[in-house]
Amino acid sequence: MAAAKKATKKATAKKAPAKKATAKKTATKKTTAKKAPAKKATKKATAKKATKKTTAAASVGNVVVASKVKEAVKAGDVRMAGDFPEALNAEVQAIIDKAIERAKGNNRGTVRPSDL
Repeated sequence: MAAAKKATKKATAKKAPAKKATAKKTATKKTTAKKAPAKKATKKATAKKATKKTTAAASVGNVVVASKVKEAVKAGDVRMAGDFPEALNAEVQAIIDKAIERAKGNNRGTVRPSDL
């Protein structure tokens, strides 16, 4: 019986390193998988930078905070339509674009209140 136990222990000892090797392979695969999306994200970031240079305030997105607009409208004892913040945002972006153009027309890199 002692010989059978020793044989079982040797077989178990041989299997344990195999599991560790499998774990290492899995860890290597996980690391490789994490690196691939990072490269794609870099390409997307580069593309976004290029679009920011070509467009003005329109590419920024929302410059108006809808919840604050709703509070201001509510303070006036009226209700607000759901698309009002979007329309207000478009108007604010147009004003910002005009101010940017005026600053560039005056050979300045800074937008000032007088550009409004």
